[in-house]
Amino acid sequence: MATEAEPTLAGEFPPATEDQWLALVDKVLKGAPVSKLQSRTAGGLVVDPLYTAATSPGSQDEAGFPGSAPFTRGSSSEPRADGAWGIRTLLTASDPMEANKTALRELERGSTELLVRFDAAFRAGVDPTDAEFAQLSGIDGVHIVATADLQSLCSDVYLDLAPVYLQAGSAFTRAADLMIEVWEQSGVAQSGAMGGIGADPLGVLAAEGVLPQGLEAALKELGSLAARLNNIYPQVRGCSVDTAAYVEAGASEIQELAVMAATGAAYLRACAEAGLQIDEACHQIEVTLSVDADVFTGIAKLRAARRVWSAMVSACGASSPAQGIQLHVRVAERMMTRRDPWVNLLRVTSASFAAGLGGAASVTSLPFDAALGEPEELGRRMARNTELLLQEESNLGKVTDPMGGSWYIESLTDQIAEAAWVAFQGIEAAGGIATVLLDGSLAAEIEQVRNARLSQVATRTQAITGVSEFPNLAEEPILRVVTKSAAVRISRAGSASTVCEPLPKVRWAQEFESLRDASDAHLEATGSRPKLFLVNLGPVAVHTARATFAKNFFEAGGIETVTSELGGSSGFEDPEVALAEALESGAHLACLCSSDKLYEERAQSFAHVLSQGGLAAVYLAGNPGDRREQEVAAGVTNFVHLGVNALELLSGALHAAGATVDEVPR
Repeated sequence: MATEAEPTLAGEFPPATEDQWLALVDKVLKGAPVSKLQSRTAGGLVVDPLYTAATSPGSQDEAGFPGSAPFTRGSSSEPRADGAWGIRTLLTASDPMEANKTALRELERGSTELLVRFDAAFRAGVDPTDAEFAQLSGIDGVHIVATADLQSLCSDVYLDLAPVYLQAGSAFTRAADLMIEVWEQSGVAQSGAMGGIGADPLGVLAAEGVLPQGLEAALKELGSLAARLNNIYPQVRGCSVDTAAYVEAGASEIQELAVMAATGAAYLRACAEAGLQIDEACHQIEVTLSVDADVFTGIAKLRAARRVWSAMVSACGASSPAQGIQLHVRVAERMMTRRDPWVNLLRVTSASFAAGLGGAASVTSLPFDAALGEPEELGRRMARNTELLLQEESNLGKVTDPMGGSWYIESLTDQIAEAAWVAFQGIEAAGGIATVLLDGSLAAEIEQVRNARLSQVATRTQAITGVSEFPNLAEEPILRVVTKSAAVRISRAGSASTVCEPLPKVRWAQEFESLRDASDAHLEATGSRPKLFLVNLGPVAVHTARATFAKNFFEAGGIETVTSELGGSSGFEDPEVALAEALESGAHLACLCSSDKLYEERAQSFAHVLSQGGLAAVYLAGNPGDRREQEVAAGVTNFVHLGVNALELLSGALHAAGATVDEVPR
């Protein structure tokens, strides 16, 4: 029986050529080079506006197949069970019983794994009899001293079904002892225990700046722990390569993967010295990487990570089956904001989306209110349900490496892997990860990347929605229990301790948020915010674009913008009228908003009257070009336009308006 021919997708349309695309782009760019559409990743890799088979030859073939070298497309040939990755919930509540309530609620409602962060006292290995114990107890984690505390946290948790992972800092051996006791007391068979101890002394040194027992001793502990677990707990991993300290200090995707490989190599050596075979040592290590809202770079980075890890462990002599990475992914804290935290829902969704498509075995999403203090149930629910929706409604996990074959993703994967491997070789040539940590050279390289990103934030070329762009001064604050700062440097480093300068922890929004804090303090002290009057010149069609830009710009610094009925409609014709209405509004600052043509006619006269009439500063919305000197001479304090250092200008504006900024941004 004859059958109808299957339709050809887009068969009615003639194939488009790259030349046709370039011709259309040329019309839009009006003769500017197409390179104007290029962008760069944090690591400096070029992202082109168009990718074709010609620009990415062989990339898909080189990626291989899932479960086989170079493992770009996945560490296993088997798809995820039910298309689901592990949803790993972070527990940080100080009280073990409160942490237990959170754990049970999370597991009952969709989470599948637990991540227990011990408090600062435990992580630093401080003895309960020491004076420093009280200072660090209960800070930034669960207060656990004895087995009973960990048993309380794990009460009613099915430990042979829900893996438990630990973050115990330098005290990972002690934490392992407690966890093993809990498994034994709970009747969990050695073959049934699941999870990880999280021994990561190099990560601790990077984040905290000190290893009380010394690095050499800590690496020996790591090897001994791995050997011990290898013999009796087949489903428990002793070691963790966690890049969080580097990422939260501002590291690029290339630096992160280079650190991953270098740290992994150091731990493999430690395991070998403890008597483990290379394949056994590989099984003992879980890798934790971070992703943010840059979806495509995140996906490519996770794919590249598998390739880099495979190459590194292969060079160490691992067999092909042992070269697949056990990859956990966490949402990066550096992108989270305290202001307009609801936007964090979009950021976390993007990051979790990238983690799922990138092939993570498990993911830790952040509650939208994580930057405000201890998250509450709504935040946890949204984080958990975001992953469930991605799994069960979007079915992201049911296709292995769905981005494989994309010319863009394959090309970016190749670039990241190749650059990371070169950076890894550089670390090894310098003496290894410990050497570059202790001599500060790695921190200096990360600082360069961090400062470049902070400069982009300061000039708003990297926008932060709800903070540097589209701020809402009237937003209702979300109050959370603020946890004590964990940034307490351990002072009792003994003669055996290894000490270095800890990597800083940054959030991209923090400097803009400091301006908003200054505005809030001014409001509380005086009853009003620092205020700026928009002096609009000409009709709405002429001034509205720059007036809107100026409003958005100044309110990002916590400066309220106002105008009068006249300024909002036909615009001001008389500078004396504008001055009178500005002063009547209570504003200390003013900003001229109009077209370049009207600026040529009126800006200088208006600036002179406004600056001499009692206002603390007068701004002009737009780039003055060759008019700058004349307009400054007339009384313009500064100019508001694309590319200006907004943090610097807004800090000066707050000072001019009488607000106090604790720390002037760079």
